[in-house]
Amino acid sequence: MRVAVSGGGTGGHIFPALAVTEGLRRADPDGGILYIGGSTGMETRIVPEAGVPFRAVTARKLRKLVSPSTVGVGWSLFQGYREARACLREFRAEAVVGTGGYVAAAALLAAASLGLPTLILAPDLIPGRTNRLLARFARKVCVVFPETLQAFGGGKCVVTGLPLRSGIVPPSDVTPQIARCAFDGLRPDAFTVLVVGGSQGAQAVNNLVIEATPSLLANGVQILHQTGMRNFEAVTEQAREQGLTAEKGYVSLAFFDARQMPLALRAADLFVCRGGISTLSEAMVNGLPSLIIPLPTAYADHQTANARAMETAGAGLHRAEKSLSAQQLCEDIIGLRDEPLRRSAMAIAGRALGHPDAADAVAKLILSL
Repeated sequence: MRVAVSGGGTGGHIFPALAVTEGLRRADPDGGILYIGGSTGMETRIVPEAGVPFRAVTARKLRKLVSPSTVGVGWSLFQGYREARACLREFRAEAVVGTGGYVAAAALLAAASLGLPTLILAPDLIPGRTNRLLARFARKVCVVFPETLQAFGGGKCVVTGLPLRSGIVPPSDVTPQIARCAFDGLRPDAFTVLVVGGSQGAQAVNNLVIEATPSLLANGVQILHQTGMRNFEAVTEQAREQGLTAEKGYVSLAFFDARQMPLALRAADLFVCRGGISTLSEAMVNGLPSLIIPLPTAYADHQTANARAMETAGAGLHRAEKSLSAQQLCEDIIGLRDEPLRRSAMAIAGRALGHPDAADAVAKLILSL
């Protein structure tokens, strides 16, 4: 089967799309795969590096429903639609999968115009506006939370979990102690907090963590911090001003690559993160207790909904950014460190929500179309 996969702009769209391609290759080794992404997003680098055939089309994000840029975004969507349509015809696609972002809207609308069966991932508890639109044309809609089923009519909605990269859960013989040794400066025997603000970083979370780190280090907690590419220089300067170094237990990187991310998740005792569903899904399948600080400006406040669902299930602790201080963050981390039974219960709850076989489940659905 020849399947086109489309998603772009952020790691939360790109990495699930790549996971789908892995599932398709396992299910149909002789099938054809094409990734349709935006011409300016992270996918232009990440997808070719993953060895997946890639075609770029015009895509531009709509910041507000009504604004001076709306006309330009509409024109970009039309251009992307025409370019994606040409790609699909040239590739001779038999089905199309969308994982999010405006490039996926162009590709899925192009597929619908060609009469091709489509499938979309709608993993956030509150579906985004693009997925609400595309669901009208999709044969199947794959979700993470059962609560999302009611957002889509008919029998097209299926709880599959979010497809994750192969190897995101390290082998069982990779212990936390071994994983910590992969990062220069981390001690193998110290309580470790992993901080990830998303693929593009989160400056507000970075600021809180940098402010809280001196107290955490003084209490024997070490920090492994993904700052985000665009925030790395600023965070590095802040850390330098506070005297935070790897020798003292503060280790920072701009971005974890595909080899580092599973090791970082295994190295951690606790995860501090945003409420993006891709990040949370990686925590779930790894059984990693999470302290979640949702992005308050996310569409329809969907990250808060994700965080609350995790907290209700007992898999995470939700903290609103506007009311969270560095002192409170420090107290929460120390409190969880001192309650291993609570962390163990959170890990069990997370694994119950996770779907490590989601990529294969989605691939089977695609082939069934």
